[in-house]
Amino acid sequence: MKEEHAKKKFSTPNTFVVISIFIMIATALTWLIPSGVFERAFDEATGRTLVVPGTFKIVAHTPVSLPQMVMSIYEGMVDAANIIFFTFFSYGFMVMLIKVGAFDAGVGALIRKLKSKDHYAMPLIAIIFSFMGASFGIYEETYGFVPVVMSLGVALGYDPLYGAITVLGGMATGYAAASINPYTVAIAQTIGELPLFSGMAFRWCCYLCFMAFFLFYMYRYGRMVKADPKKSFVYGVEFPFLSNASSKELAEKDFTTRHKISLALCFSTVIIFAYGAIKYGWYFSELSAIFIVMMFVIGLVNKQSINDTCNAFVDISKNILFAAFVIGLSRAILIVLQKGQIIDTVCYYFSNGLSGMPKIVAAEAMFGFQTMLNLFIPSGSGQAVTSMPLMIPLADLLSINRQIAVLAFQFGDGFSNLFWPTACATLCAVSGVPINKWWRFFAPYFLYITIIASILIAIAVSINYGPF
Repeated sequence: MKEEHAKKKFSTPNTFVVISIFIMIATALTWLIPSGVFERAFDEATGRTLVVPGTFKIVAHTPVSLPQMVMSIYEGMVDAANIIFFTFFSYGFMVMLIKVGAFDAGVGALIRKLKSKDHYAMPLIAIIFSFMGASFGIYEETYGFVPVVMSLGVALGYDPLYGAITVLGGMATGYAAASINPYTVAIAQTIGELPLFSGMAFRWCCYLCFMAFFLFYMYRYGRMVKADPKKSFVYGVEFPFLSNASSKELAEKDFTTRHKISLALCFSTVIIFAYGAIKYGWYFSELSAIFIVMMFVIGLVNKQSINDTCNAFVDISKNILFAAFVIGLSRAILIVLQKGQIIDTVCYYFSNGLSGMPKIVAAEAMFGFQTMLNLFIPSGSGQAVTSMPLMIPLADLLSINRQIAVLAFQFGDGFSNLFWPTACATLCAVSGVPINKWWRFFAPYFLYITIIASILIAIAVSINYGPF
């Protein structure tokens, strides 16, 4: 009885409970922090609306009431609808490969090909996704690949979390350590009136440092799980959308012509939407349309009727409902902060508090500020247009190169996406990993990577990284 009571007492909270606590904290902050706003103006150079420095003013206090807090959950669902439905369609397409057997057969062929070298597969995939994040700013577009790589991880003798780490951890690390990310580096440098993608040599060095540590951290976890599956952080957690076949079972599967065509269609789809996103600025609506069409094409290739494909999509969607609700619920935190009009106030007082500090201390404080700000503004481009108009003049006053201010923004915005619930809740949702299990892996990683980022920022100050 005592053991049963202890288990009940120390049971970990549901992901919904964790996010709801943060919604309540955000609501409390709207009562404690004064409401304030900056004036904003459209900037033709960036094509975005930017904060105008020196225009901050306190406005009538607009604390969020209890009914408003509850209504923000619905509003968050509506506001995040583009991500929610993109997740449905991208998962529908990718999981269809598992449903028709193409994924299992392809992995079996890969295992036979690699033989004893299959431990290189997951790190290589992580590097590919990190490069996509670092160079093209790929982020939400990777969500559809999560179930496939998680299934691959299980097939190779790891656990589902290892597969989620491979895609989402690799992508997020690359996105944060980016050299030419168009959604963070390019926007921040344009606002700072810096040559586009200038200083990339140092940022590529940073990328190599971060990825080396990520691969080591990932490898250590993978080796532990493979040696003893019971040590898995998600041991006992069910992932119904994954293929659970063992590597031995997969190696015995026939890799038919239909399977090969299906996987070829998958890879061609990836190329098409990557090209469209980079060349033509395609986003959720265009990419979702591609996934919908190709989902039915793969079904037809494998002799599925339209009814069969529709039924399969409904079954897949049932398993993604949890993810959809988590994405919308986490967006409610931002809705509350916007209603309370406290985001600009936080930016104003933080930026004022940095004035008068020594160079290295100020640069590290900028990094800390950007990290904290990402809790309130989980969008990279949104954070850039809000904070950089304040950080650039401040950097000039403190004789800090603007390139260092961009670096502090880049690191602060990117790595905290793996930790703050406003951002990582979505990553947990698309992978099906409970948020407490996610934090068990990524909280220490976030601490270590923050230390590495701080060291690199200090180096940037000491070498006068710039020259602007």
